[in-house]
Amino acid sequence: MMNFLSDAGARRCNVRGFTLVELMVSMTIGLILLLFLSNLYLNSRSSSRLNDDNARIQEDGRYAMAVIGRNLMQAGFGNMQTGNTTDFPPADASDLKGITGCNYGFATPVEIRPNCASAPVPAPSSIAGPSAFTVSYTSEPYYDATNISGAGTDCSGAKAANASSTQGGLVINNFYLDTKTKTLYCRGNAGARTPQAILGNVDNMLLTYGLDTGNQYAPVQTTTDAATAGAAGAVNGNNKVGWDRVVTVTVCLEIHSANSVMTGAAGQTYYKCNATEPTTATDRLLHTTMTRTFTLRNNATASLLN
Repeated sequence: MMNFLSDAGARRCNVRGFTLVELMVSMTIGLILLLFLSNLYLNSRSSSRLNDDNARIQEDGRYAMAVIGRNLMQAGFGNMQTGNTTDFPPADASDLKGITGCNYGFATPVEIRPNCASAPVPAPSSIAGPSAFTVSYTSEPYYDATNISGAGTDCSGAKAANASSTQGGLVINNFYLDTKTKTLYCRGNAGARTPQAILGNVDNMLLTYGLDTGNQYAPVQTTTDAATAGAAGAVNGNNKVGWDRVVTVTVCLEIHSANSVMTGAAGQTYYKCNATEPTTATDRLLHTTMTRTFTLRNNATASLLN
């Protein structure tokens, strides 16, 4: 005769669950794995945002440098009229220079030929910006109303003054930094054009001028002081006076990211324009300093025929 009670008890003994200790160990392991995966995801996301913002800064900064560089390399350009003369500057603006600059921005940036702003009070011990500058030259001919190429226009997209389909016109482009909005702008001289934003999230722009103080058509002296660069009475061995002695311009931009992407106990450490000691940021933004040197080809040549 079979003992059903004994068989049922045996089956109950074979269907045992997890003990409390086993459950706690399993939950602990699960929580550790979850914490590890969460940290991995957050670190990956933070690294991705940092890389994205860095790539965006680099791309936008290169674009701004390209716009500035194209203008600086055109500074003082004019079409040949005779063996040693050009149509720049025009007769009605004979005092116009290929480049002029200001140490602390423009007093009124929307003017065609703005005056320099005054130095801050108290005056700093050295020139640290934000710089502003004006580039002038003769443009290409202006082709048609659509003009997709942008030829014959200023940086605002307007037809250069007195330009036609057969001859170029006068371009006067003013580059300056709006310190309130942290935006780098360029404003052309044709009509009532709105200044065009070139780059946002800019903390500073500083120009260093390379001067030919001898007769070498190469920078012998460098300065961040626009007053020194454009000194009216300064003449070099090639009889070039003031701003005409500037043969190179080094542009330095301090740019920051749009998002707070930095991690750690302190902000990023980086070098500002013309600084000899590093600066530690007080925010979590990514900061980058970009520097490029451009040659003013129309000043750094021994002959207009070269």
